[in-house]
Amino acid sequence: MAVPPAVIQEVETIVNGAEPVNTRVSKVLRVLEGHGLCQTQTLRPSQVLCHPSNRGGQMVSHFDVWQKGHQLLGVGLQVQLLEHSICIQLATDPQKRQQQIWKNQQLVQEAGGSLAPVTGQEGFLSLASSHTTAFLRCLEHGCQDANGKAISVPKTDPVWEAIEHGWMWHVVASSVEEAMPRLPQFFQVGANSGNAIGRATSELEAACQIAAQLQLGSTLEAAINQVASGEVACRASLASIGHYVSRYSGGPGAPLLKFLSQFGQTFGCTLMLGQEFTETLAHMSFQEATNLFPFTRTAIWATQLTASKSSDGFSKMVTKSDLQTLCSPKALDQAKAAESLLADCWQVVQSQLPPTTAENHKKTVHLYRCFGKLCFRTTLFQLKKQKLAPDGLTFQTLPEILDRFTKELQGLTTTPATGSRAATIEDAVKAEPFQAMLLQNTHIKEHGAKVFELLQVTNDGATMQHRPILLPAENIQVALHELKKWRVSKQGMPALLAEAMLAKAFPTEHALALEEYQKAQVVVALRECYEKHSCQDQEVLAFATNPQALFARTTIPAKKLRLVPLGPVSKVKADQAKTSK
Repeated sequence: MAVPPAVIQEVETIVNGAEPVNTRVSKVLRVLEGHGLCQTQTLRPSQVLCHPSNRGGQMVSHFDVWQKGHQLLGVGLQVQLLEHSICIQLATDPQKRQQQIWKNQQLVQEAGGSLAPVTGQEGFLSLASSHTTAFLRCLEHGCQDANGKAISVPKTDPVWEAIEHGWMWHVVASSVEEAMPRLPQFFQVGANSGNAIGRATSELEAACQIAAQLQLGSTLEAAINQVASGEVACRASLASIGHYVSRYSGGPGAPLLKFLSQFGQTFGCTLMLGQEFTETLAHMSFQEATNLFPFTRTAIWATQLTASKSSDGFSKMVTKSDLQTLCSPKALDQAKAAESLLADCWQVVQSQLPPTTAENHKKTVHLYRCFGKLCFRTTLFQLKKQKLAPDGLTFQTLPEILDRFTKELQGLTTTPATGSRAATIEDAVKAEPFQAMLLQNTHIKEHGAKVFELLQVTNDGATMQHRPILLPAENIQVALHELKKWRVSKQGMPALLAEAMLAKAFPTEHALALEEYQKAQVVVALRECYEKHSCQDQEVLAFATNPQALFARTTIPAKKLRLVPLGPVSKVKADQAKTSK
């Protein structure tokens, strides 16, 4: 249903008020509920995806999902703390709905199996409890974390109660977002300030949230104030972050921030920059009146996102003194050369960025990753800190870095000039955990996620068989010395469901489908009942507000007024049925 202009005005007055953010959120929900634009409903994690505007468009990081999930398992999940989380219905407009679903599919693709897939059963987008919901979805689907580790949780653990039965949510109508595009982010800020186990907003998330508010027409001051009303770990840096966004985010759409957000998810880094560093980065002054060096600042921030060096949760890859060195007079010539190189390469990346679609996502990630590597290589080269580079590569000149960028952008695989085999051995010493795993277990590259059954072992080796659905069996021979690379899997061989199970999957037998069908029948019956007894209702009845009330315009004999309940139908729980009269 459409949102009346009076409701929009009332909600925006509350949102822009000076009360604490959670107070404002509660008032907005009451207003929406009073006009039938919000209702409470029990939802399971399998029904809920993440809203695309969550955390300034960053949504959720699979690294953070698993980190928070382990914390939840450690202290024990209390479902009551999740009650009255906020979500919004998927858009009714087909194009926007597809975009919302695709954003989640993109998130799953980037996670590489560390987030649960989109199943098509989802109908809602979370604005609160997003990380918890994503983690519970992971448990339900048996996902592995970023290190390839799966966890087994006993069925007696409270998480399974939440997975199987869900909890109560505030469900906001999709028309509310269409009428007030800034409202989802307002709800998210409020929810972030009330989570018992959560992750406070970092500098990059704050920058993305401020940029999103500016894009929706907010002033810089109002955008900063809204972000500040939530649980913000970088609260003292918000003024500097706002200054950075207003000058160095790349213009309309904040493309440089979008790049940083995408590139940061590659490394899963959630380290903070710190107030002193952020202020210096935003306000550092180069000895060049005609150049603000926006790409150098972007490159520095991208470098911090790759940090392997930290202290108390703060990135120490680049320090305040490093920034002062970069903008010193003696470093100006090299700084100008680096800025020019970064600017030219950014234009190349921008010119090759494809339209935002699911099919083009892989290319977009590749382009951003190439530019991100260029950023940290250029920054560390200027600071003489190349030994800290995440890829372990060193370069003698900026043109050499540019040449590497050009080859990587074209998708060419390059190796150091010392020789292919020697390079592989040298890289193994500096490999990240996932790289070391792949180097030691090449069968993962060869056979992917396939499950094989060991048929026999002889002196000549072992015979393994994979049996895909509706395709011929696949047999492979494995040398005896290669068997140590194989591991026993908890996953079963692909198999078709039994006929009895298959029958239950169709709408005529599936419990959920039958329940929804029964609800629809009840709604239709109530509507027919209303139409049967309806008689010039508007002339007989009158509704009032403040407080809400129902009045009769004429005298109605006793027991002659029949009111038919209309609206969403929910199933009565067993304990409620026993106590109902």
